[in-house]
Amino acid sequence: MKYFIFILITLVSLSFISYSKNDERLINEFLKNELEDFELSKEKKNISTLTFKNQNEDKIKFSDFKGKILLVNFWATWCVPCIKEMPSLDRLKSKIDKNFDVIAISVDRDGIDKVTNFFNENKINNLAKFFDIKNSLAKELDLFGVPTSFFVDKKGNLIGYYQGDMEWDNDTVIKFINYLIKI
Repeated sequence: MKYFIFILITLVSLSFISYSKNDERLINEFLKNELEDFELSKEKKNISTLTFKNQNEDKIKFSDFKGKILLVNFWATWCVPCIKEMPSLDRLKSKIDKNFDVIAISVDRDGIDKVTNFFNENKINNLAKFFDIKNSLAKELDLFGVPTSFFVDKKGNLIGYYQGDMEWDNDTVIKFINYLIKI
């Protein structure tokens, strides 16, 4: 029994391996209200070397954003909850510009034109267009469905994920991101 409790405590503490006890407590304080369904990563996973493409079909790595907190959002033009949340992601990007980025990655198989038209029709002006058309990145991250969003720390480690749509530019999320930028 003692051995089981030791292993359980060890596993739980590993999820916060890069955070101090105070940071862990404060992060949990943010995981209430709008972020109550946010799931912290159970294991430390660095995604710096994983790739996706931009609108010019250039390969992009998460390491290209090193030093920034990232909100990585997987979405599709055919996904109603994705359509609902995209304007809030666009507004969020405009509200926090320093040491933060929103990486909206389309899993549409219809390609760049479909996403470009969507951005134009919905006045999405602050987000760059990124793609995972073959779903290779989605598979690597065990993506279950869209929309799904991941927070990534400045070193490229997954912090956790949120499945479903959200108004991303709400005060709770903005305070959480600003806190992550500071630690």
